[in-house]
Amino acid sequence: MDPSPVCPAIFKAEKIEPDQVALLRKFELMDSLLPHAGSIREVRAYYRGRFFGASTTEQYGISYADMVNVLRARLPSTVQFIPKRVVRITNSTDLQRVLLAGGVELTCRLVVLACGLNDSLPLSLGLKRHYIQKQQSVALGFTIARVDGSPFSFDSVTYYSVSPRLGIDYVTLFPIGRMMRANLFAFPETNDPWVREFINNPMEGLQKCFPELEEVIGNIKVTSKVENAVIHLYRTEGEPPPGVALVGDACENVCPSTGMGLTKVFTDVDVLSSECVPSWFGTSGMGVEKVAGFFNHPRKSGVDATALQNAFYRRQASIGRSLRWRIHRTRLHMSMRFKKPSAIVSDRA
Repeated sequence: MDPSPVCPAIFKAEKIEPDQVALLRKFELMDSLLPHAGSIREVRAYYRGRFFGASTTEQYGISYADMVNVLRARLPSTVQFIPKRVVRITNSTDLQRVLLAGGVELTCRLVVLACGLNDSLPLSLGLKRHYIQKQQSVALGFTIARVDGSPFSFDSVTYYSVSPRLGIDYVTLFPIGRMMRANLFAFPETNDPWVREFINNPMEGLQKCFPELEEVIGNIKVTSKVENAVIHLYRTEGEPPPGVALVGDACENVCPSTGMGLTKVFTDVDVLSSECVPSWFGTSGMGVEKVAGFFNHPRKSGVDATALQNAFYRRQASIGRSLRWRIHRTRLHMSMRFKKPSAIVSDRA
């Protein structure tokens, strides 16, 4: 069930990382996305105008709406898609009842709840959203082009700032179709004016935040509005509800600076579909012990823990004020400015 027959444009998850490519291939879905995705074979990394490393990779840039709509079109004929909003879930250890807007009620053994950031249904099941870090980060997304109309000479660029003054981590440039997309990740103070100024005047913002960027990629212009998202890190807590499994952001969200959002939801789906559901349906009931086995599965909980650890690291490496993090940031700067260029670089470090 989904209230939107077609997924609208949404600013999120615009790049598919290598581990996510592997999971999509496991699901036999990656080939369907390729015609809609921009291929990334090499990522070049820069700091203060200096090239300091490159990595060969298999990544793809794709709009979130295209990804969802293409995958939705691949649903087999045995799957019924119902464009309705769910207003209530009544769950038990045996049978679940799902009430749709308009009064239609469906019954099933298991509900897979992928409601994203909306917490109304989890709350109705006795769960609680616990905020781990309010105002964790800000993500900005926009499209750029060279002023002279010529193509860019790279697949993808990651340009680091790591500036505690503005809280900027990095900007990554990558293709979506024929466009060059930019995603900027930062950890600014609440209501920091530079964020609003950047949204209103992105060219001036780029020159202020990354003064040597055009020396690296050429003279550019911003060709779209600046989309933005403020991320609050949270976890959904409480006793696992019988008959209901939460996946992706419904359970716990991810800081987009880590690049692990799709890793989390794809891992949730993989664990649930390949390791939980077959055994659950082999016996009667759908009690708490079954659902808890999914939430506590080592592969799922391992990805959740890594995503949270990486989120904390990216934030502290960018704005941490303690002596430990100031020393760490200085070492990072020195490495990027003076170390011999390396072939091993990742924007997910």
